[in-house]
Amino acid sequence: MEAEDGEEIIRLIIISPPEDIPDEPKVIGRVLQQSGATIHLRKPGQTVRRIADYLRQVPVSYHPRIMVHGHSGLLDHFDLMGVHFTEKERARNLQRLRQLRLDRPGCLLSSAFHRIADIPEYDGLLDYILLSPIFDSISKQGYRAAFDHAELRRFLSGTPHCVIALGGVDAKQAATAASLGFEGIAVLGAVWQAGSPERAAGQLSNVCAELTRLKSTAGR
Repeated sequence: MEAEDGEEIIRLIIISPPEDIPDEPKVIGRVLQQSGATIHLRKPGQTVRRIADYLRQVPVSYHPRIMVHGHSGLLDHFDLMGVHFTEKERARNLQRLRQLRLDRPGCLLSSAFHRIADIPEYDGLLDYILLSPIFDSISKQGYRAAFDHAELRRFLSGTPHCVIALGGVDAKQAATAASLGFEGIAVLGAVWQAGSPERAAGQLSNVCAELTRLKSTAGR
């Protein structure tokens, strides 16, 4: 993905905690205020009505920085960034994904993959891909890295897909992810297990900005 001026940047995606935390929509608003992140609103098992109620508690100005997991009908009621499809949802609703691309060309579409072999040839359908687990998970005990770094470098150097690193990513691992060729990082535990999610998000945003600067300098 590129910034509006064409510069390639290291993106920061923050996935919402799967279990609700106190005043979470307000915390999400502060996280967005303190960072340049995109929020992936992921609430397994919650109804579309509950997700809609959640979104109404987040300042409207931040809605264009939120990707919802599933519940694509929310695009009819909120000015969201787009929709993320899990592996199962993608396989089950591939036609829906294709229809969204036709009906909403300005809407971003993303999906999750756990094997390089499953990533399709680039066809413009997905704006970016979350690939995991890249490092040992912070939030899931026993969830280990599943990729060889040399294999990742080979794949990332040749794919036209925008691929985001997910799984065990924190401020220290962000530089490694960028060096492998990832165009961004997606985090969960690094923010929600921190004492202050807002501060953690701001620090990660600064890390991504610095990595973007280094990438730009190296490319000159």
